[in-house]
Amino acid sequence: MLPISYWRNRKIYTRLLGSRCKKCGAEFFPPVKVCKKCGSREMEELEMPKTGVLVSFTKLTEPSYEFEEYVPLYLGFIRLDNGVQLVAPLADVVEEELKPGARVEATVRKWAEDGEEGIIFYGYKFRVVKQP
Repeated sequence: MLPISYWRNRKIYTRLLGSRCKKCGAEFFPPVKVCKKCGSREMEELEMPKTGVLVSFTKLTEPSYEFEEYVPLYLGFIRLDNGVQLVAPLADVVEEELKPGARVEATVRKWAEDGEEGIIFYGYKFRVVKQP
């Protein structure tokens, strides 16, 4: 077994993996085994774009107990650059920047940890892209 310090210091590379129907070209996130558009089972893995547009968002002030330390918790409804839509947590939030149409990008952030000595769980979140 690897020491806990290995898991805490490990560099994580995460891709947004979805699927594409080989028959009709429809794209899905998260990945599906059967196309929701044409019913085909001929699906292939597809890396989704890591950028998109914030369509809407909500601010949670009373999430379930697992997320109490992260209050307020922001969730965004996002349309990726390929048109696929998803709901994802938002990171590095400055509430004044959260507007429909704001450009967002995926980033890897801590989701939770298994106690102070346990494994840290990472996943994707989206953040507003700062405009120059």
